[in-house]
Amino acid sequence: MSKQEYNPLLLLAINTLHTAIGIFINTFMVAWFFDITGNDIVPACWFYIYSYAISAILFVALGPIVKCGNKLRLFRLSFIVNFAALLLILYLQENIIRYIWLLGVIIALEKAFFYYPLNVMTSQEVSNKKMIKFNGYTYAWSGITKILIPLLFGWLISVESFIRTTFVVLILSVISWILSLFLRHIKSSCKAFKIKYLIALARKRPLIKLSLSVDFVRGFIFETLDLLIVLYVVYMFKTNMNLGIFTSIFAICSVVSNAVFGRYCRYSNLTVLLVICCFLTIIGSSYFVISGDKFSFIIYNFIYASVTLLFPIISAINIYRVSKNKSVVSLYRSEYIALREIFLNSGRSLGFGLTIVVSLYLSPDDLKFVLLTLNLFVVLLGLLSVKLNRLLNMER
Repeated sequence: MSKQEYNPLLLLAINTLHTAIGIFINTFMVAWFFDITGNDIVPACWFYIYSYAISAILFVALGPIVKCGNKLRLFRLSFIVNFAALLLILYLQENIIRYIWLLGVIIALEKAFFYYPLNVMTSQEVSNKKMIKFNGYTYAWSGITKILIPLLFGWLISVESFIRTTFVVLILSVISWILSLFLRHIKSSCKAFKIKYLIALARKRPLIKLSLSVDFVRGFIFETLDLLIVLYVVYMFKTNMNLGIFTSIFAICSVVSNAVFGRYCRYSNLTVLLVICCFLTIIGSSYFVISGDKFSFIIYNFIYASVTLLFPIISAINIYRVSKNKSVVSLYRSEYIALREIFLNSGRSLGFGLTIVVSLYLSPDDLKFVLLTLNLFVVLLGLLSVKLNRLLNMER
């Protein structure tokens, strides 16, 4: 098997395992925070603000290493850092709330070490022709993981405990590290890391500027939405087992949607798909806000899982297309990916920061209005994505 086929397959496998670890951290650990703080959303928001704000800084600091150094070593280091974060949870247990900043810093390191090299390697190793297929199958395999793993974690936490389930996640982290050792050498550029030049280039090139705007809005919307959905599942359905079942059922919707997207979608029909996604997202979120019952929440989550979550896939495809554009690909791919992570994580931090402010004045039940507002921003994201897709198609 050639390196052009071998490395993408390994990256797909590693990303799938990382998805399982992410489910534990972003779903069950957050639910655990709610449990030990009496459904207080603020500690979880601070955790995400620390992790995303610091990781944005790290993306710039690590730029020279990712561009000119051995990005595989950095990638492998991410699993060791993840292992350290899980050990910290095991050691501090419920006292972790007092050190939420420290956990956020460690997770920030893990995110930067994992995603920066991963994005650059994916951009290098996967051709433009195969990018839609690769991203479709990546999200599909991640979706399968999201079906099975929540049931496993929900059951383990229910019959054992959150802390004991952490040992299972430690094993997954070790397996990921072992798989990363089999990745074949990926070339590095010998050119200097010039993010200031790319910032100046972004001001002149609408394509780059627009893609950064898409990332900022996407970051502002989706991570905060995911947190609110977890909060509402815990608030309405009470147990970790129910959380696992709920997450798994709607992951099936995502798997089917992602597989169909990867199989049939083409660059030429992305615009029509984006318009349909915007329309259905607004209908689903409005229905939940008006009704506010479990049935409307289930309907909203069906639309969110099968339709709205196509936006991150489309955004990822466009990101890689921009990184392969003639004005970026030759010398500034690493700089572009670092800059877009700054915008993405800044949007995420802003979303969680505003949620903290709003939560001071609203009860958990009233946070559905925040959820509706974020879904209205999906329309803005759709408009920006349509414009970006047209620019990319013009430059093909």
